[in-house]
Amino acid sequence: MTTKRMISMVRGIGFALPILLLFLALPAFSQTHWLRVETARYDWNRDGKPYTFVLDIPRNWDAGGDYSRLRILAPDGRRFTFASRNGLTTLADTFDPQWARPHLAALLKKNPVTSQHLLFLPVNSKSENPLLLFLFGWAYGSSPGSLHVIALDKGVPQQILYRKEFQLMDYLDLNGDGHFGIIGKRCLSQAWGAGLLTYDPYSVYTLSHGRTGPALLSISLSTKYNLEHYYGWAGPDCSEKLAVVLHPPGGGKPVIMDAKKAEKLTDGTSSPRK
Repeated sequence: MTTKRMISMVRGIGFALPILLLFLALPAFSQTHWLRVETARYDWNRDGKPYTFVLDIPRNWDAGGDYSRLRILAPDGRRFTFASRNGLTTLADTFDPQWARPHLAALLKKNPVTSQHLLFLPVNSKSENPLLLFLFGWAYGSSPGSLHVIALDKGVPQQILYRKEFQLMDYLDLNGDGHFGIIGKRCLSQAWGAGLLTYDPYSVYTLSHGRTGPALLSISLSTKYNLEHYYGWAGPDCSEKLAVVLHPPGGGKPVIMDAKKAEKLTDGTSSPRK
């Protein structure tokens, strides 16, 4: 069988990084003996012709996660394979009710497919169609795990967003254009010293109105969301050089400042990332 290769785009700030789309056969897995984890069927294209989703894991898998391969069988016989070397996990392990925002929690309950691992969310806030497929990587240590967002383009799955590390925390139409924003964190906050946190802002990715275009990081919406839901805004990137001072010595609201100055202002304990 001929391996099909496609190109997707991972968009950053002011640049686009091309990566291989994940629907291809990996040579290292070609002779692997697989164990079935889950099978689900869903009318993804809403035309009465369901797609079949088969989740597998190698027999001697010693990495993390519940499965490492997703096979998507289209109604016309075409097959697409997504493989992750770091492992993918369940929705239950991905979402903690304590931090999932109310709107996202409500959407989780409306997941139209019966699956412990696959999440379908609508692109548009005014209609349930079309739907995007979300897959979640295995979280370990200080990593929140990966995020993969897949759209259906003329019957062909296309990856529109991939983040090696991303914790999905909200899913809202922030600018009133009818399209949801993918909201979450690329880093997990760490506490140190006397009430200090590492600077780990929310990121907001906007969906294309064409539904299959790449999701793009929006600086303006990220700024707006952080000002409303975080301790402030000091740029889109997680930074070891910045700290959130939860309890400033003079009182008042938490502030974001230079990490070394924050350490001197409190007890002098150095950042846990160093």
